[in-house]
Amino acid sequence: MKQTGRKRQISSVWPGPAWSALFLFLLCGTLLPGQVSVSAELSQDEILIGDQPRLTILSFYQDPAEITDVGFAVLEETAGLEILRAERFEKDNGQQGKLLEVQLTLTVFDSGFYRIPPIPVAYRQNGLPDTAWTAELNLKANTMPITVDSVQLMPIKDIIGEPMNVWDALPWMLGLFLLIALGLLAFFLARRQPPPLPPPPPLSVPAHQLALEQLDQLEARRLWQQGLVKDYHSNLAHIIREYLQHRFQLAALESTTDEILLQLAQAALLPAQQDILRRLLQSADLVKFAKAAPPASYHTEAIEEARSFILQTGDEEAAVEIPREIPGMKAEVAGRKSAAPPPYILDAGGWPILLAGFWRRFWARLLDVCVFPFLVLLAAWLALGRPENALAFGLFYLVGLGLYHVLMEHYFQGTLGKLLLGIQVADEKGAAPSLGQAALRFVGKLISESVLGLGYLFYFLNRNRRQALHDMMARTYVIRKLAQKQE
Repeated sequence: MKQTGRKRQISSVWPGPAWSALFLFLLCGTLLPGQVSVSAELSQDEILIGDQPRLTILSFYQDPAEITDVGFAVLEETAGLEILRAERFEKDNGQQGKLLEVQLTLTVFDSGFYRIPPIPVAYRQNGLPDTAWTAELNLKANTMPITVDSVQLMPIKDIIGEPMNVWDALPWMLGLFLLIALGLLAFFLARRQPPPLPPPPPLSVPAHQLALEQLDQLEARRLWQQGLVKDYHSNLAHIIREYLQHRFQLAALESTTDEILLQLAQAALLPAQQDILRRLLQSADLVKFAKAAPPASYHTEAIEEARSFILQTGDEEAAVEIPREIPGMKAEVAGRKSAAPPPYILDAGGWPILLAGFWRRFWARLLDVCVFPFLVLLAAWLALGRPENALAFGLFYLVGLGLYHVLMEHYFQGTLGKLLLGIQVADEKGAAPSLGQAALRFVGKLISESVLGLGYLFYFLNRNRRQALHDMMARTYVIRKLAQKQE
């Protein structure tokens, strides 16, 4: 770059805009410490013979970089150019960096053009030596006075900018995190409870197993010990009648004892089994209707005889379907019972699983994009050192990001952002995705976001399934973690 009356060019060891363009998309990054930039300028680039122009060498740097030498001795290689005086000044601006200034007073005794070669500035960074070079300058010496228009305005010089550091970017980072926190707070305050899901399929239980569990529950209530003999035998008779109805397909709950015994005459029951059943049902009738008071020992004998009869006549194929309810949805508001259920999928057992909504997915992705990439970049910096090779640095970052998504979604069904927002990634049956599915989903996510996020539009075009492009590619869903069944 040329300027009237002054010439200056700054060279830096920091990588150019190609590296920044690669990573600024993924992270609002900060300028890392340890940069070194050097420059050189002449007080005059056109002089008279015998004049003494000044050559100023400026070196800007930050810890852990350290300037070890300014090699202005290379000027002695230019014939006719002499160094009359050399002065060195240093200034420490704290967190803003350090400035080393070397001023050289030059002179020439013959007219012509003199080459000011690049001056090496040696420094050490992280224990490693390196060198930065100033730009080449030219000095013209004249024998005749140079007419100078004192009225002519000189061009405005460029501002010497100091390198950006982490403290300069800190307000932007804090502002971004504050924006995310406020958005999450507004989301949790404004969220509404979704409509109830449809009931899960009924539980199939063998009739004799259900009856035995009911006998255990009756015994645990200790009714006859509390003087509730009638209630005890009424419940015992009801359990037996319900078992007979499920096991032998009889209308036992609406029939009398004699009618039940008559219907069971063709059920191939052993005489001993018929006697146990007759004694149990008739004793219960006597207690209920005739207010009979059997001895205390009979209460225990009756329930044991009922267990024996059920065990002897039980059949695994005679099953009873018991309705089940989704945990946390037993008490629904009456006004919401008629609302349409939200989008859901069914797992292998037929249980409904609620799909995650847009805002939960949005905030989870925002957390993953703005928080975790910073950790990956830090790991890349520690592993590779100064990012002089942008390609290697970019590959390391991409591989680290991919491993994070694939392993977290396969083993934990979600990244940190998803788990914090209570959502998970699942296959078509609600289980954890395989490694292949998780890897394909990550590739699909790169495609979705590389085209300005257009892959996410599929979520709105497919509201019943709530799948973005990467979900459709991997055949996965994002589900509500709290909506899953509890064993």
